[in-house]
Amino acid sequence: MPNYARMVVHRQLCVDSQPSVRKEGRERPNVSLDDSPIIRRLGALESYQIALQTLDLIRSNVVFCRFALPKRLVPAARHYDLVNEFERAVARVVLAHPHMQVGIAGAKTSTPSWVRLDRINLGKVIKWQMVKGGHDAFQKELQQALNREADTRFTKFRVEPGWRIRVLRSEADTSFIEILLMFNHTHLDGVSCKNFYRELLTHLHASDSGLHNSSQASHHPFLCNHILTLSPASALAASLPPPPEYMLPFPVEPTAFEHFFKQEIQIPSSQYPRDVPTHAHWAPIQLTNPDTVPFRSQIRTMIFPASIAEELVQACRKQGATLTALLHGIALVSLAPLSELEAKADAFAFLTPMNIRRFLPSLYSGGRNGCVKKRMDAETVMGNYVTIIEHVADEELVSRVRRTLTESKYVSGCDSQPSPKAAEAEMLSEMHDLIFVAARRVRADLAAKSESCSRRGLENDMIGFVSRGVSDWRRQLQEEVKRPRKSSWVVSNLGTTSMEGKPSDDISEEGQEEDRWSITRMSMALCANVVASAFGIAVASVKGGDLAISVSWQEGVVDEKVGDAFVVAMERWLRLVAERQRQRDSRR
Repeated sequence: MPNYARMVVHRQLCVDSQPSVRKEGRERPNVSLDDSPIIRRLGALESYQIALQTLDLIRSNVVFCRFALPKRLVPAARHYDLVNEFERAVARVVLAHPHMQVGIAGAKTSTPSWVRLDRINLGKVIKWQMVKGGHDAFQKELQQALNREADTRFTKFRVEPGWRIRVLRSEADTSFIEILLMFNHTHLDGVSCKNFYRELLTHLHASDSGLHNSSQASHHPFLCNHILTLSPASALAASLPPPPEYMLPFPVEPTAFEHFFKQEIQIPSSQYPRDVPTHAHWAPIQLTNPDTVPFRSQIRTMIFPASIAEELVQACRKQGATLTALLHGIALVSLAPLSELEAKADAFAFLTPMNIRRFLPSLYSGGRNGCVKKRMDAETVMGNYVTIIEHVADEELVSRVRRTLTESKYVSGCDSQPSPKAAEAEMLSEMHDLIFVAARRVRADLAAKSESCSRRGLENDMIGFVSRGVSDWRRQLQEEVKRPRKSSWVVSNLGTTSMEGKPSDDISEEGQEEDRWSITRMSMALCANVVASAFGIAVASVKGGDLAISVSWQEGVVDEKVGDAFVVAMERWLRLVAERQRQRDSRR
């Protein structure tokens, strides 16, 4: 979502006269809904995301995990049991989370609404694939499957859920499965997917506790022949989590809102400013067309072992940064010196999605009159609970980066450049410092956002602007595609997560670790976004495991040579930061 919070005029905050928290009793859309009851209208973020989907500006983001199997399910002869246990575990997670049980009516209107799905055919939304060949063949197929799924549209919004699953299994090594969870961002966000995997692991552990040997293993009251019967409409309406603006005030400074409304909503695209230095003029927005310009994401993945991941974290701690902030600094020094951008980009704007669950109250007002108090576990809830923070690398910082890299003869993407060890130590030291100068600025932006949440709510936030100013996201986005791209990259970090699940007490400790389900790797990939950031950088890891970083872009908008040079440079600088931290540790 475009970030408008930078338009804030820095003066004492004045909460405008609009209601600080929206109530759930909003008018119903004038669309045909067959016989399924409306649960509620979509919120601001949800409406933005469904507009992106229906205008084909975004497709499927993916969070994928490698699960090690318990020994009893490793033999190929037990594959049928594996499929059944997995399906039952998925069913239990779905039944616990309303956002996995709903469709969207009026998706192409200005007033889309959540509606109940009667049932989900898990045999259709979960697809299994056996991969022939060894390790290299499996990795190749995984990358191809990732690209295919990221570019596959969600289209049947009214009758199908906003998620699907593909499971890959190697014929040569049946000890693990790779699970790809594709999600429509209208329904879920990245943290929702992380919660999905955590709960899935818990239910798989329950199978290990002895359920697979019981009569219950083949029977679930809501699951029959792959058909999952969902919650009654009344129960779903009562339990579907509300959007953030229903639970938390988002006050905005009136002057800033007036500026936003004039500059982003009222202004015709033909009069929109074309000379803003931070705009990504080097990657103009290009609409897709099935016949001439197909929607295609380019995705590259970097895998760093746990030792390097730990060195990066230690370096961030020493420098007063975070891994997210470091990745922004790395992206800056990797992109700025590319020859294709030097004449087109004097400065950069870039984005960080922030999970706002920690700001949401455990009790919120529900019901048509807002009189009913409802409870929600914000940390485990699934839905769309993010905001966007914009950062800027100004002309002065970009110039310093380019000058330093040129003088050191260590220019990103240059085939003839010397290795980091051969470059001048003084220049590399200055470059290392610049990376963390940028990283500390980003961390300061993130800290300021956290501190902006007071008793009055989350102040001057993007959600506050758009929930008041944008009444029709489809119309708004149809204007925005005619304007310059604002952001050059986005860093979405799921963080390092402990994925142990909650094994049953019935499992004995002897041999427990080697004969239990476990998650050994987590990764995330963002599909191309036609209207938002040119590069999507996604980060995820499992505690004690590899650090996975993916970089994606829209084919035809970013030249493949530029994209590949950017990724190569990012990996080099990340390894350089880790190596520098390793050297410091060795001198202690």
